[in-house]
This record gives sequence, structure tokens and C-alpha cells, in this order.
Amino acid sequence: MTWMKKRITIVAKAYPEPSSKHGSVACTAGITKDGEWIRLYPIDVRYFSGKKKISKYDIIEVECKPDRDKLSRKESHKIRQDTISIVDKSLNVPNKDWDARNRTILPLKVKSIEALMEAYEEDKTSIGLIRPQRLIDFIKTKEL
Repeated sequence: MTWMKKRITIVAKAYPEPSSKHGSVACTAGITKDGEWIRLYPIDVRYFSGKKKISKYDIIEVECKPDRDKLSRKESHKIRQDTISIVDKSLNVPNKDWDARNRTILPLKVKSIEALMEAYEEDKTSIGLIRPQRLIDFIKTKEL
């Protein structure tokens, strides 16, 4: 497969882990310009601090290609880390533009965790957004 440039809205990142091959890296999930989930790996932790910091809801461009990882997850992509560029910060946390965020993420909502599990069995879909059927508890700890 060849490298492709993609525009991605970052929506989540995993806790960084040491990798013998890549150093300290994190797996990051986002939504492509075409409205599809994508998993980006590896991203060096240096991209999550300092001047080049990637924040949640930043829109980036990066060269990537599908990576049928050991779990064969359809969203997994390897990236060329040196091609990461932040192109838009208008949706990130300090701006709190919930309507724009909702237009990006809510079209990807699935009906239930069971529907997501069925999608995994069908085509190895492994990222999804569900709405909980009920809220058991909510504890607010500080203002963001």
C-alpha cells in the first residue's frame, strides 16, 4: 500500500506506552475528512506536549497507510510521524464549539455495544461511539 495524505480530527488518545521498536508512543483515534474512524500508530509522545502539541479535536494532516495489525482492525493505520501538521485548532478543548464537534462525531454513533460487537465480527470494526442507555452516576471534580 502507498502512503496517503489524510485530514483527521483527533478525538481520543491512549495512555503512552513504551515500545521497543518506537520508543514512548501513543495510539490515537480520529475521524477522517470522509467521516470514517481511523486509528493512528505510532505517534511519539513529544507530539502531545510543547509547541507541536496535538490536542483533542485538533484537525491534523498526516501521511498514513492501512496497517492490518495483529488484530486485523480495519481502522488501523501506520503514520509517517514527520508529516504530522496541525491545520485547524478551532474545535479543540479551550474553544468548546460543541455544535461543530457534534456535527463531526455524532453521525458515527452506533445503536448499541451489541451492534458494535456485531460490526467487529463482520469486518473488524473496533472503534465506535455509543450512547449509554442510562447514567448511573456523575461526579464533577473541577471546571475545565
